[in-house]
Amino acid sequence: MEEKKIKAILENKISLLQKLAAQMAEQMKAIDQNDELLLTQILDEKETLIGSLVKGNQELEKCVFPLDEKNRIAIAEKLEGLRAQIEDETEKIFAVENECEKKLLNDKFELMGKMKSLKNGRTLLKGYGMSTRIKPKISGSI
Repeated sequence: MEEKKIKAILENKISLLQKLAAQMAEQMKAIDQNDELLLTQILDEKETLIGSLVKGNQELEKCVFPLDEKNRIAIAEKLEGLRAQIEDETEKIFAVENECEKKLLNDKFELMGKMKSLKNGRTLLKGYGMSTRIKPKISGSI
């Protein structure tokens, strides 16, 4: 009985991980296209999927906790294929997440470089006598 329940939880977990992997692919596209609105939407969807994964893990713990060591080992051996599948999906997600992080960091550093060059350009212009701000000759009290 417990084995069937554990198997169902693990299969659901694999399904959720596959959905999360699909969301990660969409996230990568949104980052490449610089689409902030789509990225925000994807992150919200990812958050709900991760919440579902956490609930599944809590259910799994409730099923496994009352089992003795012998039954745990027997069930783990029977469900080895599911464990391997979960690990593969998780590794794919981590790889894409790391790639997204690198892209976002590169974009950040590129933007910081542009900002710094603009600031340096203004400083150089001041050295060449940039024209002062023209003040109105008529006061506002007329």
